[in-house]
Amino acid sequence: MDNEWKPIRMPSSRVLKSIANGLVGTFVSRNNDVLGYWGIGQIQREIEGLSDTVVELDLMHGVAMPEGPIAKALIAQYSTYLLASLARDGFTPSELTAAKILVEFGNFGEAEAPDLFSTTGQPFNCRAVLTSKSGKTFSAVRGGLSRPHNPAIELRSLRAQ
Repeated sequence: MDNEWKPIRMPSSRVLKSIANGLVGTFVSRNNDVLGYWGIGQIQREIEGLSDTVVELDLMHGVAMPEGPIAKALIAQYSTYLLASLARDGFTPSELTAAKILVEFGNFGEAEAPDLFSTTGQPFNCRAVLTSKSGKTFSAVRGGLSRPHNPAIELRSLRAQ
């Protein structure tokens, strides 16, 4: 009976919170690279000289503010991650009205300060925000230290090749 009514399964709060945690966790990870270099350092370099210290990546609409090639590459990468995470839990992108990653350079914000002896640079905080069709918002935040990308002093990951 293909015409049988089936209830619509909405993502649970636990699932969406878990996906937000996964997004922010992988985004701040040193494994987040674009062409072999850390994505956060590259995006920090991309906004150098701009007055805005916040980068917004809209994963649903493919828009970055401010816009740049690194931001666009990160949107493509993390939109794919989001789709895979939703599919793994049996959901479609239509379950969400918004999915954004926001990176603010210059302070930790609400993020817990990381081990300050493990890396160098200026503080940043990264927030993943998911909004369900019901209007409920789920977010996760992490902080860290970064400096603008500089290929002269950084090692390139072999994953890029």
